[in-house]
Amino acid sequence: MENNKMQKINTPTAIIVAGFLVMLAILITNGGNSGLNKSTKAKTLSEQVGVSKEKFTACIQSFNKEAFNKKIEASVTSAMKGENGVGTPYSIVIGPNGVKSKISGADSYENVNKIINEVVSGKVTTPYTGEMPPVESNEHILGNINTAKVTIVEYSDFECPFCARFHPILEKVYNESNGEIAWVYRQFPLVQIHKNAMERAIASECIASIKGNDAFWKYADLLFNLVVPKEAPVDEQL
Repeated sequence: MENNKMQKINTPTAIIVAGFLVMLAILITNGGNSGLNKSTKAKTLSEQVGVSKEKFTACIQSFNKEAFNKKIEASVTSAMKGENGVGTPYSIVIGPNGVKSKISGADSYENVNKIINEVVSGKVTTPYTGEMPPVESNEHILGNINTAKVTIVEYSDFECPFCARFHPILEKVYNESNGEIAWVYRQFPLVQIHKNAMERAIASECIASIKGNDAFWKYADLLFNLVVPKEAPVDEQL
């Protein structure tokens, strides 16, 4: 008789306590996730590659835009000299013994590999005849220009949709080369048609000066993702 009374009292109490604990766990979990999401969403592109807002802003404010613009103009003018139908992206492929070919626009993965094979063989279908400034060690480079069999110098624009589509193609070609390809990125912002191109180019230069070459390439990926967003995997969309 006494055991039945105890059961009647303890069972509801246990349910209430269990319910309270469940609610507390939900509040703690949601609170933690909410803070994490807010923190992640609040991060700028520069912060995502490890550069603080303070350092980034200071670099932008002190950046010599006039000198930067003159440097770009001189490089582009020389590289495109005598070449027809140039735009962005525009890439120069340099093989052994200085044999050069060109890639105008966002070409396919297959054609890029075809051109690379041509410069390696020394017989090219579309020869490059411009006067591209020599690659210097302090440029934005992936790979080793001293040991690579082929060097690809790309003139590109961070607000150009074709450049954004071509970027992962060159990235794939580079990654598959096992060190035989060096990839050089050069700024070519088309300010006449892309109003934010120069600002993005300057931002990328600040990232490079503050955080280094690896951060520049990570930042380049983020900038191009603003132009042509990468689709999330299907399992993340569902």
